[in-house]
Amino acid sequence: MKDIWDPFEEMKRFRREMDKMFDDFWAEQKKIMKRTGIQLRQPLVDVRDKKNAIEITAELPGIDKKDIIINVEPERIEIKAKKKEEIEVKKKDFYRQERSYSGFYRAFTLPAIVNPDKAKSEFKNGVLKITLPKVAQLKKKAKKLLLK
Repeated sequence: MKDIWDPFEEMKRFRREMDKMFDDFWAEQKKIMKRTGIQLRQPLVDVRDKKNAIEITAELPGIDKKDIIINVEPERIEIKAKKKEEIEVKKKDFYRQERSYSGFYRAFTLPAIVNPDKAKSEFKNGVLKITLPKVAQLKKKAKKLLLK
């Protein structure tokens, strides 16, 4: 018996290929940032597939809550954070001003379809916790069609 074409599986495959393309792009950008002194790191992330939700914990040390951007789609999440630091020292015959820019970026496909509208997040002591409620999926089933 032949498998029935499932457009949703095709979309998942396409999403994985797009994620890989972006990962490859960011790998090249990281090389450029290393040469130019800009720092962008991937946060340490734990993903837990619970019964009714996906729980994500990300470590973002030194980041202020207002500098975090989270984008959630039904099958994908993107976490961005930026940090800008300026140091200025003024003394009688001495002046120094330094700036540094760094940040975190992480995006990946989720292990289940989630409802972005019901997503919740909290940020405490440099740890970001995101809870993404799962969406009930249609069960995969085949149906035999008879030609008339």
